[in-house]
Amino acid sequence: MNSLDTTWIRMLAPLGLASSLFFAGGCEPPAGDGGGTDSDPASNAEDANRDASGEVASVDDFVGPPEPEFVALERLVITGATVLSGFGQDADGIWSASVLDDTTVVIEDGEVTRLVASSAFRLGLGDVVVTGKGRFVMAAPIVVGGALPDGDSSSWLEGGRLVDAALSGIAGVALPEDLVDGPGGRCVLDRIGSLEIPGASPLAADPGALEALQGAVTLGLDSHPGAALDAAIRERIASGEEPIEILSGLTQAAAASLARPDLGMVEIGSRSRLLVLEGDPTADPTLITRPHAMTFGDRVMRRAEIEVLRDASVRGRDMRERILELSPGEGREDSSDDPVRRWYTSTQSQVFAGVAAKGPAGDLFFTGRTGQPRFDRVDGRIRLRAPENEPNLEMIYDGPPQSFEIRTDSRESGLDVRLAIEDAEPIRAESPGPSGPPIIDLAIDLDLRREAFVPNADFVLELQELVYGNGPIGLAPRRYRFIPVEVAECPPCFEGFDQVWRLEIIDPDRGDDLIAAVAFVGFRDGRPSRAKFDAGADAVWVEEYPAIDRPSID
Repeated sequence: MNSLDTTWIRMLAPLGLASSLFFAGGCEPPAGDGGGTDSDPASNAEDANRDASGEVASVDDFVGPPEPEFVALERLVITGATVLSGFGQDADGIWSASVLDDTTVVIEDGEVTRLVASSAFRLGLGDVVVTGKGRFVMAAPIVVGGALPDGDSSSWLEGGRLVDAALSGIAGVALPEDLVDGPGGRCVLDRIGSLEIPGASPLAADPGALEALQGAVTLGLDSHPGAALDAAIRERIASGEEPIEILSGLTQAAAASLARPDLGMVEIGSRSRLLVLEGDPTADPTLITRPHAMTFGDRVMRRAEIEVLRDASVRGRDMRERILELSPGEGREDSSDDPVRRWYTSTQSQVFAGVAAKGPAGDLFFTGRTGQPRFDRVDGRIRLRAPENEPNLEMIYDGPPQSFEIRTDSRESGLDVRLAIEDAEPIRAESPGPSGPPIIDLAIDLDLRREAFVPNADFVLELQELVYGNGPIGLAPRRYRFIPVEVAECPPCFEGFDQVWRLEIIDPDRGDDLIAAVAFVGFRDGRPSRAKFDAGADAVWVEEYPAIDRPSID
């Protein structure tokens, strides 16, 4: 199935966050409408269908080759729409739009391959259909990414901001070319190109191109992209600017200034992201910030999915604020001068959990929070070499399905466990196996053991994992195998890291050679700073926050 419909809103168990069919790869270790037979071409609006010279557009420019008898390809098809293929001025300076009525738009591999009368189009078996009847289709706008007072535009490369832009109908954000061509730009372009995140595309622009984008809109970093674009359009209308002139400046004029005319029009061969709108944008240009649907290559995001992701984005911003408020070890003994380290966890650029730790290697106070739908929290202390008769893990969990407190002590044969579950009798038990502190969170596990990571050396850790939050509480054996990876072999999201390891997680109960999961872990300044966890169809990222000397992954 080539639509984003159901996959954007399914639950990614056990993470509990809306996910999609967008997925990403990783670095490698070393070594309804349509039918009929009427062949009449699409009719054109008499007054509006003129190109920039004022001439009526030829229908031959828009109609593709005859439809084959049998179509089995997967295509995205927008049927029966009013297509605004482009905008322009005539010799008298009058603005007009080139319009194709009751037209079917066919997109294959991200490219418009046909514009044909709906009555002459035959649906194929693999077609994903968007109903355009009574709706308008046009190229999505391109905006200029504003900078902070010091000239820094790098915050635009945060995945969350680009997703917010895309969910507001924005196709691309023009940014300085050195930023887009740098490590941060290459990372986010890779994530968008691999369909991991539905973000607006960063578009490289030299100083001359940015200066030439006079008809476009510059959006700052101090407000939501959609709200800022809506306000800018309303301000231009109030100043007397023609709606079609505004639309032209946001689409084909902006694309031409960037030497990418294929991104600004709806014609055969164009690779524009397309908006499907509920009304006529030449009457109300602000409609472009509230699309009924938006294409991503040959895929489509519909209104329901847009709303789901907008809600998720709001929750993600709230989680970032909550992560900055985490205070591990608060109110408990902590004599270390180590700064608080914070990480957050995200998928498809939507932040859903965060954790913070403080203390030297081998002895950490930690605290963590998870957002909707779990809303749980953990607080505790974990130590590699706890003094005799003291626990290597003390943790309080508050959340579903049951809150509990746990303490584990090292024994020669494994772990001595004391577990107190709410509304239940305390439990005292032994868990045979590795006697080190249990696995509780990837960022904390790595930071606790950071001295074990010797550059370019592989090693194995035999551990027990504390399993909770989705059923019975327990401990299970795990084997962590770390294999060093050349940073140059896993571009682009690990560029600039000191060392990268491939982490293979093995469940010994299922066999020594069966890899249950894989992650790629990047270290900077001797500490874990970024991890990419390939969890099925959707990559999960663990990222240091705030990011140091680079744009955040989300």
